[in-house]
Amino acid sequence: MTDPDTQARAVQRFFSLEEAWPRAPSGAGTRSPADQLLRAMRTVKAARFNAAERLERKHLVSVVALSIVSLYFVGLSVWQAVYATTLSEPANRLITLVSIMSSICTLVLALIEAMNDYKMKAHHMHACALAVNDLLQEFRLSQAGNPAVVQDFRRRYNAVVRGCPFNHARIDYLMARTDLRREKRLWAYACYLADVYGLYGACLIGPPLVLLLFR
Repeated sequence: MTDPDTQARAVQRFFSLEEAWPRAPSGAGTRSPADQLLRAMRTVKAARFNAAERLERKHLVSVVALSIVSLYFVGLSVWQAVYATTLSEPANRLITLVSIMSSICTLVLALIEAMNDYKMKAHHMHACALAVNDLLQEFRLSQAGNPAVVQDFRRRYNAVVRGCPFNHARIDYLMARTDLRREKRLWAYACYLADVYGLYGACLIGPPLVLLLFR
């Protein structure tokens, strides 16, 4: 059996560690739980704000692209009907092809917008970021050196994050990081632009590019 004095020393050592736990130096290799929670809340807050902005932009770009591509389809159909007698057979086939491409792009963009509902996701992301920001400000004013207080804020933070029905994308997390090197930051920004504008830019440029190349 374990000696009572040994058990007493172990208990005393445990409580000594508990008292020293939240006061780990910031320059040390391991951060204190309070610093880790503070860092997590700052990063998630920035990532959720980035996600809300990205989704708002995607919604706007989606609406604009859908409207312009629909105009492609309508304009080409009217052009083909009005000038049907003056168009050669190859030109008529090309206009028909581009008109079909425009109608397919219109259908694809409409389905993507309906399935993703960027506006609603952006609203949830923004609300979650505001809730995390309020919790972060409250945590900064609290007694962060108390392990019980830190654990309570950790539970509240987890509840706020889990209460959001959507999660931010990895690109939002990378854009929220402030410690990335220049090359990774440029790569993250390129991925951000491709995510927001890539598909819609292709749908906008594709039909007129085909029309110009094969006229």
